[in-house]
Amino acid sequence: MTNFIVRGIDRQLATAVRTTRRAPNYGHPVHREVASGTGPCRECLRSFTVGSDDRLLFTYNPFNSVDHLPQPGPVFIHAQECVPHTAPGYPEGLTALPIVAECHRGDSTVLAPSALVRGGEAAELQALLADAGVRFVHLRHAEAGCFIARVDRLASERSAMVKA
Repeated sequence: MTNFIVRGIDRQLATAVRTTRRAPNYGHPVHREVASGTGPCRECLRSFTVGSDDRLLFTYNPFNSVDHLPQPGPVFIHAQECVPHTAPGYPEGLTALPIVAECHRGDSTVLAPSALVRGGEAAELQALLADAGVRFVHLRHAEAGCFIARVDRLASERSAMVKA
């Protein structure tokens, strides 16, 4: 049974980027291009079709609070509205990419990133989230280092960890 969900960037944030053509929190201009790489889109978590999909590149910081060290970096989303990823488990759109998992603990410390093995991503993420001290996990591209998505326990799993 899958006990987690992988979340792309917030739909409202993606809509604001598409509308304003400005990077959130920074105001930098957004760059539009035809996909020259597979991505993925940080909203729907699906790969881009190279040479066909229009995408937007902008600076994104997965943290917007003072209790975390800022980690801004480049991300892509589809230029046209897409359907956000909302299903539990590991998204099919990420399986072809080299991914590292970065565990963020409740005391604001970050564990050393660990590479996810293709085909075993779901089991590895479940094992990382079995540690009650881990609040959430960030997925990052293993080669570029950029933010891909956030992994959270499903609500029923969070409740069980609090009771334990």
